[in-house]
Amino acid sequence: MRSTLIPLRKHLREALQRQQDILGYNLAALQFIGRKEEARKTAEFFEEEGLDEEKVKAKIVEGAKKRKRVKA
Repeated sequence: MRSTLIPLRKHLREALQRQQDILGYNLAALQFIGRKEEARKTAEFFEEEGLDEEKVKAKIVEGAKKRKRVKA
């Protein structure tokens, strides 16, 4: 019984490793495509407004300012 289980376990581990490698590769590809699409959307957004580079940088800095808490 044990002699048949050992090769089966080895085969199962190899098959699972192949599947894990494929999923990791596909996940990396999807993340790359997502970052690329996000960059394209951002560039498209700023191009639509007709802003030059300095105005875009100013708008990014403006959006990055932290809000202060108001005590009520």
